[in-house]
Amino acid sequence: MPKKKPALFAAALGAGALTLSLSPFPATTARATSSPTVIDLAIGNDGVVQTDVGDPGLSIGDEFVYADTLYRDGRRVGEDGSSCQVTRVDGERITTDCVLSVQLPEGQITAQSLWTKGADMVRMAVTGGTGAYRGATGELTCSDIQTPQETYHIELDR
Repeated sequence: MPKKKPALFAAALGAGALTLSLSPFPATTARATSSPTVIDLAIGNDGVVQTDVGDPGLSIGDEFVYADTLYRDGRRVGEDGSSCQVTRVDGERITTDCVLSVQLPEGQITAQSLWTKGADMVRMAVTGGTGAYRGATGELTCSDIQTPQETYHIELDR
């Protein structure tokens, strides 16, 4: 009799696996896809301050702090603040690690990326948010950086 129990147990496991494999529900659930939330903003550059913290002149560790006024459809809707720390200096090529906070009436959005100073465009990873943007993910594209035509194009996956 003891030999029958393992055989019965194996048969029960096999029947259970067969039942699960024939289930009308897939083993994995598909994620609902929806259109991203898009926010387009015009940027009014309010100023930049550079802090020299390392060797005299531009060097690793120096920081740039930016402040801007944000406009949607020609109307002021918020402000932002960002800081970029110099992480690499290779001749004229200056790489910075930037963190950006965008404050809008619906809440705040945060983003981060590396930026080569002087490049007129950068794509930043959206790292979170508050209010209507709580748990936000996606991408924030800055174009025409530090010019009168600077814009943010934000696509939020969530």
